[in-house]
Amino acid sequence: MKRVLSLDASSTTIGLAIIDYDDQSMTLVHKEYYKPPKKGNLFERLSAVRIFIQDKVDEFKPDCTSMEDIVLFMKFSTAKTITTLAILNRTVGLAIYDKIKKPPYLYNALRIRHAIKPTKALPPKEDIPDVVANILNFDFDFKMRRSKGKQIRAEENYDIADAIACGICHVYMDRKGIADELQIKKKKKKTKKKTVKKTIKKKVNKKT
Repeated sequence: MKRVLSLDASSTTIGLAIIDYDDQSMTLVHKEYYKPPKKGNLFERLSAVRIFIQDKVDEFKPDCTSMEDIVLFMKFSTAKTITTLAILNRTVGLAIYDKIKKPPYLYNALRIRHAIKPTKALPPKEDIPDVVANILNFDFDFKMRRSKGKQIRAEENYDIADAIACGICHVYMDRKGIADELQIKKKKKKTKKKTVKKTIKKKVNKKT
């Protein structure tokens, strides 16, 4: 039996899940979320995040970890938002590496959603809590908050669900034996583009 600690790390909320698995089964052991501090300078806040992550590694003693990778080009996001997200995300990864001397497995959001989709269509974000609950056979205890006099699902539910989904994705990739291979970024082959000038020269040479 293996144990994976999976994370969905954003600048506002970090979703965390612990999944135990083997070739036939997987079980959700624990799920929670953490709010990175907003007060203090950047280094104080990153230090608090680092301590939280390493405490969880000590508490649950995972064999490996997985994280949803950052998207550097996000619609409607400012450069400041993307930079903050990238710094926090990599701080989490470094905290893990320093603790267990293994880098976290990184999976992009598209791969994760393809891994957990129950049909051909990719599940929208609001459906992911129900999708992961169905895969792992548990009842998702939604946290609620009041908005305009109504009880609605809190955003933290989706951060937790994304962390669980990332863990499920890793389990599937590990079972297929491709988890390590997916971490190697393949270099794109550079294709030489023919310039307009070269094309014109060739045409002229053919005529003469």
